[in-house]
Amino acid sequence: MKNFLLNKKSGFYFAAAGILFALFGLVSYSIAGTDSYGFVPMVDVLLAIGIALGVLFAYRDFFGIGSMVMIAFFGSALGVFINSRFMYYSHQFYGIASDPITGAMVVTTIAFIGMIVCVCISAFLGLEKGGDKE
Repeated sequence: MKNFLLNKKSGFYFAAAGILFALFGLVSYSIAGTDSYGFVPMVDVLLAIGIALGVLFAYRDFFGIGSMVMIAFFGSALGVFINSRFMYYSHQFYGIASDPITGAMVVTTIAFIGMIVCVCISAFLGLEKGGDKE
């Protein structure tokens, strides 16, 4: 394990945090989708693919584009989530909502924000040490 972590850059740890946020968001979104309108299964699919690819790229970053691929899937999941929940949050903001904000939706939103921020930071820092000496 120590040899595995010796080859990793600081971006690896941000990517790992992003994957954990995505996993937490996946679970909380699946829970939140059962009790409020606007649940879109495509968010779960995109998150699951992004998590699987994130774990693969955490093991070995092929071609140095692991973080960008994770951003593509996690960003798409975030976009679908925002598109499906736009009316929900706008009704909450203006106080015209018929249903209250659930704790699961708050947790989901925080997890998705943490996910995208961590993975974007990892893209700038890189996942593995290359030929350069650091």
